[in-house]
Amino acid sequence: MALCPIHHLADAASEGLAVLYQGRIIEANRPLLSCIGTTLQKCPALRDILPSALKAAPDNSYRPGVLKTLEGQTLHVQFRLTPLRRADQDCLALAIMFPHAMAAFFEASALDTATSLCGKDEFRKSLAALFGNGTIRQPAGILLQANINRFHTISERYGTLVANQVLTELGQRLRTFLTDDCIVARLGSDEFGLFCPFPYDHPAQATRWAQIIRDVFHTTLSVAGHRIHLTASIGCCVIPFDTYRFETACHYAELALNEARRLQSPDWVRFNPVMQADIQHRSELEHDLQRALETNQFFLEFQPLICLKTNTVECVEALLRWQHPLKGVISPHEFIPIAEESGLIVPIGRWVLLEACAQASRLPAHIRVAVNISAVQFLRDDMYAAIIQTLFQTGLAADRLELELTENIFLEAVQRNLETMSKIRAMDTKIVMDDFGVGFSSLNYLRSFPFDRIKIDRSFIRDMLNDPQAESIVSAIVSLGDAMSMEVVAEGVETAAQLDMLRHTSCSTAQGFLMGRPAPLADLTALPGMNG
Repeated sequence: MALCPIHHLADAASEGLAVLYQGRIIEANRPLLSCIGTTLQKCPALRDILPSALKAAPDNSYRPGVLKTLEGQTLHVQFRLTPLRRADQDCLALAIMFPHAMAAFFEASALDTATSLCGKDEFRKSLAALFGNGTIRQPAGILLQANINRFHTISERYGTLVANQVLTELGQRLRTFLTDDCIVARLGSDEFGLFCPFPYDHPAQATRWAQIIRDVFHTTLSVAGHRIHLTASIGCCVIPFDTYRFETACHYAELALNEARRLQSPDWVRFNPVMQADIQHRSELEHDLQRALETNQFFLEFQPLICLKTNTVECVEALLRWQHPLKGVISPHEFIPIAEESGLIVPIGRWVLLEACAQASRLPAHIRVAVNISAVQFLRDDMYAAIIQTLFQTGLAADRLELELTENIFLEAVQRNLETMSKIRAMDTKIVMDDFGVGFSSLNYLRSFPFDRIKIDRSFIRDMLNDPQAESIVSAIVSLGDAMSMEVVAEGVETAAQLDMLRHTSCSTAQGFLMGRPAPLADLTALPGMNG
């Protein structure tokens, strides 16, 4: 069997690939050179086309960046750097994941083969012709955009061939369930556009079409011996009831899709005017967040965790607060999602980690500090390096630090995250699963990683006095923790009756307003155990 030369494989890749030496591209595959619009001999320096790569750590983690082409375009891409030894020289391997528009450009023939659907340009031409010039009455219809959730994870886990077969199956399902007058296209690697007409005097049919599209994308496929569960984010607008203009309709459908992604909605989301105002608000809040970092507007409060055997404080949880100069204290529930979307969660998370450890270093040696780590931060940042640096700067012992993670940590880059968690745990830093019981895969993740603690979600503690099922769940989680040698923390304890019920179990630790509300660390010094 003849072997394919390695450079042919690189040219066939969907990513842009390059080898860097001292800030210059010395090797590159065709997709990258075609995107930049140059040859290898005339390729500009890295600082001129992807300057953010010069400051990035070579840790094989994807980061956002802006790629500049010689035609003056700016493309928002994801890139990663990996150390590479080439011809006895210390080089870097650069991989660039193109945005959907570029993927569609480079893989136009592959799109037709995979789904037998039209591409982005044909879709827009068909819709533009349908809308005419805006002077005639267009047929009513629903315009939808659907984005397969975590499609790149399917490709990474099962390979490109299986991922393409998934697209083929989806294309067949769309042709089966939609009528011939529907216009359907694959807009990018994991995004689809659909227009389904209906009689003007039957607008309720928009809902029927949305239900059909949802059911097409929310399915389990058997592909190459694998059962692959698919979900999608779906946004839509209804024509002419939301708008009768073509460009506006496309914009509204995209806004609705973004809202569906943000809400992680299992259903479709229809455009409403509030979305535009919300985008403006979120944009302003993102700007203010950047300013907050620069002017030290963040501060921490701490909530104690009480040992139920000794009734003393054994740990304090650091809770982030934002004192906005005009709006007052803004809830983390409002600004953390925006920080995650914008990437600001990484520097904000680093500040929280450093500040929490610095303050905890002044507490008695038996008091630990717990810090919540966003799944987005864990994915984008080098958490192992961040923790080593923080402990070195603050002098806090590694075994006095706890990291609280939710099961969202397992939704992306599972193997890499598990390896990072293992390295952190090997330092004697504690790893805690927060909000245990509310996720559908919590038990499976306990098998994947030996957490030091699990925190029972507050909803079960709140309901256990009046709901026998909630009480049974709490008892079962406590027993599970005992069986797996994991400490169990009950959070959200607000009444003496709840605390009494927990004392009759093997629950080791409790946290909630009954034992102490979040407060500056200085206000907690009177609690038992806080003074040695």
